[in-house]
Amino acid sequence: MASRLGRLFGRPAAAGAERTGPDATTRGGAVDGAAEPRLPVDTSLVTDRPTAAPDGFDVVVTVQERSFRDGAHRPAVAAAVAAGARTVVVSAYDVHAAPTSTYAPVEPAADHVVARRTVAATWGGAVAAARAQLRSATVVVQDAAITLPEGAHARLVATVGREARVAVAVVRSADDVVLSAGAALPQPTAPVASLLRGHPAEDADGLDGTAVFAADLPCFAAPVAALADPVRTVDTRTAVARLTRDTADDLHGDCVLVPLGRAYGDPAVRERRYDADAADALAVWRGRRDEYTAPALERLGFLPMRGTADPVGAPVALREPVVRAERGTERLSLRDRGERLRWSLRIAAHPGARGDDWGDTFFARDLARALRGLGQEVVVDHRESHVRPFSEHLDDVALTLRGLDDTPVHPSATNVLWVISHPDLVTPAELARYDLRFAAGPVWATRVAGETGLPVAPLLQATDPARFHPGAPDAAFGALDTAFVGKTRRVFRPVVRDAVEAGVDLAVWGEGWEGLLPEGVHRGVFVANDDLPALYRTARVVLNDHWDDMARDGFLSNRLFDAAASGALVVTDPVPGVDDLFHGAVRTYTSVEQLRETVRAGESATLEDRVARGERIGAEHSFRNRAETLLDAVRRVRAQG
Repeated sequence: MASRLGRLFGRPAAAGAERTGPDATTRGGAVDGAAEPRLPVDTSLVTDRPTAAPDGFDVVVTVQERSFRDGAHRPAVAAAVAAGARTVVVSAYDVHAAPTSTYAPVEPAADHVVARRTVAATWGGAVAAARAQLRSATVVVQDAAITLPEGAHARLVATVGREARVAVAVVRSADDVVLSAGAALPQPTAPVASLLRGHPAEDADGLDGTAVFAADLPCFAAPVAALADPVRTVDTRTAVARLTRDTADDLHGDCVLVPLGRAYGDPAVRERRYDADAADALAVWRGRRDEYTAPALERLGFLPMRGTADPVGAPVALREPVVRAERGTERLSLRDRGERLRWSLRIAAHPGARGDDWGDTFFARDLARALRGLGQEVVVDHRESHVRPFSEHLDDVALTLRGLDDTPVHPSATNVLWVISHPDLVTPAELARYDLRFAAGPVWATRVAGETGLPVAPLLQATDPARFHPGAPDAAFGALDTAFVGKTRRVFRPVVRDAVEAGVDLAVWGEGWEGLLPEGVHRGVFVANDDLPALYRTARVVLNDHWDDMARDGFLSNRLFDAAASGALVVTDPVPGVDDLFHGAVRTYTSVEQLRETVRAGESATLEDRVARGERIGAEHSFRNRAETLLDAVRRVRAQG
């Protein structure tokens, strides 16, 4: 009996299999002077499998005891309830517990039950305790250290489906690189490695539906009736790998990878506590080979390199294997012929939701789409992932879209700089580090090239004519006269200030305008990028302006290209070259009176002429054209060796 308890809960019973926490002097002590009840060691065990319903899903939220007391499980519980879970079970554990540990009871709440009131010594024990509470056909197991986006539960459950597979979530780190895309087994009896660890999320997206060896982070879904018994070990990642692989084997099925978008794991979820129990748990794979990792990487055109130790891990006892990917034969051939290169687009925007409304984010997406249309492979790296030690060796081109950040150059790729904003931040020393240099400001490019002796080619910003093109007005915006879209830092932007003084019928969207504008002018803090084309088509006039350094050096705003390609009439401040570039779609002003008259006069072109003009601008200034320029230049440099 003691052996069975130890197998399920992480220690032989005599050694404190289900300890209820650390010493009372360090955790779970008195509250407001009142002694909190302590629970004895709980060695109870429900070994019978629950009676599962033929449909629906339950969610087990495992949570470290310290995090449970801080309420870290609540977001996961709320998300599970919102997703339609029939039962949500919270199960607490503590892999750091000592044999004499005690805890305050784990109590349920209105939106969840608890596996039991005691704390498990291992993650596997927490899952085993929760199993008795399950009533549905499928269970999603999620640690509270992992957050799931809306729709994630449904995707995991659907992947399990009628084929009764184990659905393994792709989990990212906060910098939007892959934390784990399932587990790889570098060699029999060795600790598992996280597949695609440190890769851009785009790589994991390419493995949607691919079979992998197992999961190694606690976020997966499986049929309730087939959920295997957890193994005993304080090494959670070994326990997850065994549970998911054992379940798939019992089903004669696969562990299938499911990219979920912004599913993020706290770094603590990767904690490795390799022990003798983990070694015993891995020994069952002594004669087994990983038949999944090589085909999965081959799907991406990669080959698995020989496993190595994680150079970042410390101390040595806690290091883990790393399975690095290398280019496959076809990928190498395409690269050497210059037909398909792997591009890293580096932007200053933050990863995740914080960067969603940055202009750099939209710019990179449009450019990536254009490059892919030319047969290229593209990943986008935000400011925290400009250096990717585990995967950057796969990049052929590193293109920095220079905004706010001076980005470290890539150690092995062709380095390309495209200055699209904030030119005053760029130094000669920075320019000298790059193999190719472009600037969206022709005036700046000419001046700086003369000053430094470094070639800097002009390359204007661009638009995506598939989205920004002429069309009918959108009734959702009503009768829209003069529109401006842009944020402010609690100061009047010049064109908005001038428009208010000129008395034009103005509508403004953007952050920071509260309290600065006349009543009724501020229409909202954000316009979705997908809605901008309709707004530009609907407005009689679109206003635009530039920061002083941008206007001085000829850096034309991206809004000019988008609005003009949509068929709009745009009024902006003076910028060198703007009057001749847009075939009459963009007009400049230098005074409030001139702005008033220009807006009042409005468009003189016929509807037919406006449509033709917008289509011409879209064709001349498309991201595809810019991508072709970049690709041709990179191929020439690489051909020169």
